[in-house]
Formats: sequence, C-alpha cells, structure tokens
Amino acid sequence: NLLAINDVPLYNVSHLLGFFSIFNTPHFATMQFTHSPSDAVAGNRLGGFVNMTTADTLRHRMSGDLSIGPISSQGTLRLPVGKHSLLTLSARQAYLNLLYGQWLKIDDEQMRYSFGDYNLTWLYQPNVKHVLSFDFYHGGDRVQYGNGLSDMDMHMKWNNTMAAIHDICKTDHGYIRQTLYYTHYSNYFHLSQSALTLELPSGITDLGYRCDFLHDSVKTGAEVISHSLQPQAPRISGLFENHQPQQRQHSVEASIYADYTLSLSPFVGSFGLRTIYYHHDGFRRIAVNPVLSVKWDVNSQGALSLHSSLKHQFLHRTGFSDAGLPTEFWFSSDSNCPAQYAWNTSLGYDTWLSNRMIRISIEAYYKLLYHQLEYNGNIFDMLYEAYNLHDVLLHGHGHNYGICLLIEKRKGRLTGWISYAYGRAKRHFHDSQYSGWYSASHERIHELNAVATCRLSKRWSVGGTFVAASGTPFTAPRNFYLLNKNLLTVFGEHNAQRLRPYVRLDLSANYDFRSRKGRRSGLTLSLYNVTMHGNDIYYRMKVYKDGFAGKPLRFALSIMPSVNYYYHF
Repeated sequence: NLLAINDVPLYNVSHLLGFFSIFNTPHFATMQFTHSPSDAVAGNRLGGFVNMTTADTLRHRMSGDLSIGPISSQGTLRLPVGKHSLLTLSARQAYLNLLYGQWLKIDDEQMRYSFGDYNLTWLYQPNVKHVLSFDFYHGGDRVQYGNGLSDMDMHMKWNNTMAAIHDICKTDHGYIRQTLYYTHYSNYFHLSQSALTLELPSGITDLGYRCDFLHDSVKTGAEVISHSLQPQAPRISGLFENHQPQQRQHSVEASIYADYTLSLSPFVGSFGLRTIYYHHDGFRRIAVNPVLSVKWDVNSQGALSLHSSLKHQFLHRTGFSDAGLPTEFWFSSDSNCPAQYAWNTSLGYDTWLSNRMIRISIEAYYKLLYHQLEYNGNIFDMLYEAYNLHDVLLHGHGHNYGICLLIEKRKGRLTGWISYAYGRAKRHFHDSQYSGWYSASHERIHELNAVATCRLSKRWSVGGTFVAASGTPFTAPRNFYLLNKNLLTVFGEHNAQRLRPYVRLDLSANYDFRSRKGRRSGLTLSLYNVTMHGNDIYYRMKVYKDGFAGKPLRFALSIMPSVNYYYHF
C-alpha cells in the first residue's frame, strides 16, 4: 500500500480503467517490489510497496523511446548536458475518446476518460563519488460520466505532483544519501442529479526529509514528514444546503531506524529497529517496530527464509471502494482512530532448476492486524443524511493468512511466470450489530496470474497475460424507501455478497523492422480481454427513470484492439 519514486511516497496514482501502467515506465531504470517489508528501512505502512528508481549513472550519447497508438502515446528523451549531467524527459498522454468514444460506456451509459503524466529527472555527477539529482513528476486524470435517464452527471479529476532533490555521497564502505521532497495529491468529485449537487474534495500534501547512511553491514537513517490532509468534505446544494466541511489535519511523523546484517555461512541474519514519533493536534504516540529476517542457504540452488516484524501505520485510507478509485481519501490517526499496527510472519523457500533457468518460490504468511477501519456508507446516505466521518467507519481487528506459489522461467525463447495465491483477510468489528467474523472488502480468496513471451524469429515475438481471481466482497442493499422525500437505504449483512470472478486474457504480437546503428522500430498488435468476459468493477446504486436498483458496475467495451508503432534509438 505504498507507491513511490526514488523512495518519495505518492498517493492514489492508479489510473481508472486498468489499461495503463501506473508509471511512465521507460523513464525508470528499475522497479523494486516488496510484498512484505523485511527491514526497518521500509516506510510506516503495513503492506508491501512498489518503488520506481531512475538511472544513477551518466550516458554520453543521446537516446530515447517513442510509442504512438490509438489509445495513448509516450515519449522519453535522454539528453547528455555537458560531461557531467544527464537530462531525462518523459511524457505520456491517453486519448481513448478519439477512437473508442462511442464504445466507451459503462452499462450503456456514456463515459469520457483521459489522463497524462510527465517526468523530468536531472542527474549531475561531478565525480565518481558524488551524485546530485532532481526529480519531478506530475500526473492528472479526468473522467466524465452521464446517465440520460436520470439526468445524472458525474465528473472526477485527480492530480499528483512530486518534486525531490537527492544528494548521494559514496564512501569506501557505503554511502550517505539525503532527500528533500514535496508530494501533493488532490481529488475533486462532482455529482449532479435533478435538483441536487454533491462535491467531495479531498487531498494530502507532504513535505519531507530523509537521510540514509550505509557503512559495511550497518544501515541507519532518519525521516521526518509533515502531513497536511484534507479528509472527504461533502458540499451539497440544491433542494437543501448541507455543507459539512472537514477540518484540515496537520501531523508530523518522525522516524529513526537501523539495520544490522550478520553473515555466518550458510546463514544470513538481519536485525532492525524503527522508532516512530507521531503528533497530530495534541495526539502524540511513540511506536517501536522490531524486524527480524533470517536466510538459510540450504544448498547452492535453494534458500529458506523467515521474516517477522511489527509495523505501525499512522495514516488511514478509506472510501466508497477498495478498487483504487479516486474517491478514496486519507486522514490522520487520532484518539478516535488510533494508528493501525500489525504483527507479520512469513516463511518462504526459493530454489533454482535447470542451470538456473527455472525459479520456484513458495511462501506462507500470517498477519495479525489491529485498529482496522472499513467505510460503511454510500453516496445516497450522504445526500440525505447528516455526514460525520466517524459515523460511517467500522472499527475492529483482524488477521490475514495465505500461501503464494511462483514458477518463473527466465531464459530461452519462451520466458514468463505463473503464480497462484490463496489468501484470506478476516475482520471482527467492535459494533454490537456486527457479531462474528467478516471478509475484508479487498479479500480475493484465489488469484491466478500467468505472463508469457515467446520469440518466434528475429522479427516476430508474441506475448500473453492471463488473470483469474475470486470476486471481492460487498454489502448488498436489502431495500430502499422514501421518508419525507429523502431516500434511505437498508443494507443486508456486511460483505456477505461477492462480485463475480474476474477473468481476463490479453494477447499481443510484436514485429521488429530492421535495426540500423542501434536504432530499432516496429509494430505491436494487441487485444485486451480476448475472451470478452464482462468483469464487475464494483457494486453500486443504479438510478433508473422510475426508481433505483443495486447492480454491479461493468465496463461495456468488452474487447479492445490496438496497434502501436515504437521507435528506440
């Protein structure tokens, strides 16, 4: 639940329809993915993280990437500036409406969607031991959705902006890395229907400083972040005025951490400690997070690993869904909503076969979670009832457990991987009307992923992606009724229903033209959702001309063909 660029956190950066990668990938050199943080350096989050890193070495020749297609276009330019610096510029723009506008519908209701994101990285290296860099990122999405039968009109737009300065000094035994950064997320949601208008602004702004010091087997560091948060603040006008602003929250999060790695062949152990101080409007907390990691090289081809940690998270995220929609918002821990924390333990085994051509990984995990929150409201209740954030939150605790299996082939004409995950996420709430255990809103019991690429010849290659997963839980409405012209909803058992299983197959084929002097170009033909399976996005209240009904929201364009021209130099 953390996405970052060079360790600088970003918020709600996912694009709406799932067609696009989260980041402008040619701009970055590597991606770090950790599903269960095993050191004290990781940020104050309970889950895993994705960290995109830019290149830290100079290039002395200009290079670039270009991709042009009917859905989106992207360009990256790497430009040497003198002998000691490199400027990298990237831009990406999506424009589905131009070609797919008449088919871009949800349940036969017209939708318009576009987004763009832009990156700039300046790298300055006066000598081999000193690197200074500057990162800038901006991304923005726009959605317009209308229902002619009910005169409903919905607009959404959300933006992310990040700027950071990094200073790295390399030593004979490690390095010193400092980062000063600014990151800002804002969301605007507008819904109008008949004589009612609803707006839901929210956002978060961070100003932070981080310093990491590595010396041989010891890594220490400190981080200070100033958060300015705007929780969801309804503004209602029309038949009645119901402006209920939520006070902007200000908090400070300071952390000091250290990791020590000890190698006693065939064992490698890592021991860490992270101490956190959190302050928000008179609410102060100090948390200590121990981390233990042990790796045993069973033989030259396999290793067994054990990780255990205690993690705290002082920022809460919630909203109408857990699908990464921009209506989700962040707010601070306080006496009413204490910080989340979790005990996590995982046991894994990795082995290599066939001269390290095939990798097999299996991991089992168990996590105890405390002070968990789930959003229990909807837009219609917000329109017709007084809004208070704490009234629509369920408080409780829970546990997650499961097992993951990965089989990966890294060499040969055919490469790819297959993974299967079984996982449960159960919650128990303190409210007396919610007795027993419930599935968390994001729980997917089964999930199968497969990715493959095959080189057929010097010119042709084909690829495919297959995803199959259990549907996520939701709380279905039992009935609706009007009271003094106010629409009230009666719901059934919490998270007792599930969306249909998610199934999708994507196929692609690449044809490379002749390469000349390091320049490469070609065409990519692709088909999104080849099986034309109708996947549910989430469950919602649908407005008809003569009433309301609960039904799943689906993307009407079941299959999407595309062709892209790419050029690399």
